[in-house]
Amino acid sequence: MFHKARQPRAGIPAARYFALMSLPEPRRAGAPLRALDEVVERLGAPTARVAPKATSLSARAAQLLADGPCDPHTLMRIVCGVDRLQVDAAARMADVLLGSRPEFVQLDDDRWALVHDGQVVQRPTTRAPREVEPVAAREVPADPLRLDTMRFAVVDVETTGSQPGLWDRVTEIAIVPVDGGRVGDPWAQLVQPGRSIPPMITALTGISDAMVADAPPFGAIADAVTERLEGRVFTAHNARFDHRFVESELSRTHGLRLDGTALCTVRLTRRLVPALTRRSLDRVCAYFGVRIDGRHRAGGDALATAQVLVRLLGIAADRGIERWPDLMTTLSASAGRTSARRRALPTSAHEDLDA
Repeated sequence: MFHKARQPRAGIPAARYFALMSLPEPRRAGAPLRALDEVVERLGAPTARVAPKATSLSARAAQLLADGPCDPHTLMRIVCGVDRLQVDAAARMADVLLGSRPEFVQLDDDRWALVHDGQVVQRPTTRAPREVEPVAAREVPADPLRLDTMRFAVVDVETTGSQPGLWDRVTEIAIVPVDGGRVGDPWAQLVQPGRSIPPMITALTGISDAMVADAPPFGAIADAVTERLEGRVFTAHNARFDHRFVESELSRTHGLRLDGTALCTVRLTRRLVPALTRRSLDRVCAYFGVRIDGRHRAGGDALATAQVLVRLLGIAADRGIERWPDLMTTLSASAGRTSARRRALPTSAHEDLDA
């Protein structure tokens, strides 16, 4: 049984589809044809070709319609390989893609069909419909804001004091990459601060003037630092301290600034593990069973913080926090209740020195 087919429409190349979306609905059966030149003039475009060359999309449409007529919504979803598509958009896409080709017609019930020897090809009744050749597989880009795909740079610095940009300098820096929940190899470097290290700092970190006497100044390692931070979320335990020192050194030696939001594992712990009232690195590591090899040395502290970060992100995922904006919302909700009190108190160099 065959249906009477409509006359093929005057078509517009697919490249003009999005411009056509603002035009009135396509011509229906019995309505006068709109001159193609009039449409082109409205678009302000060069003269459109009435008969475009066959494309892989039209070839897939022909393969699908070889099994019989199909409504435009289903047809365009399968041909274009998309899951979500508005019905009216699909109708216009089908009109643009197929309307000018003589082998395709639109039936009175709005379905599209394939024409062979002047007849509409119907679905065979003696065999099961063929499966349409799938759209060529292509890699779908990962959501860059999903926490399990984001790239982090966990940083720890040891310094001569607590005043970056004035007289205090970095004496050691370490950076540990974390990718997809996997902790990478740490990079650590002693730094010649250009000033003496106070005895109380040496007693805490074990870093002495003799140890940094032959170490490179920060300016000599700045490129290595920026290379390891590029494209990653700056993360640290008490991130404000480490971020300020690294930015101060980069500004002083190379005129650079750090962009982006720093992620603080102290704040994360406060929000995700509220039962843990003391949040020094020692306490947090003990809570998660993380061993610190070389406490108050940049390499050991950064590696331990990276392992803590992975565990905190795991807790966040268990609570349905899977994307960066959601994590920032969670942190902001907790910050609002404490910001007024914290502004009234002096800021310590390290929140975890009292562990």
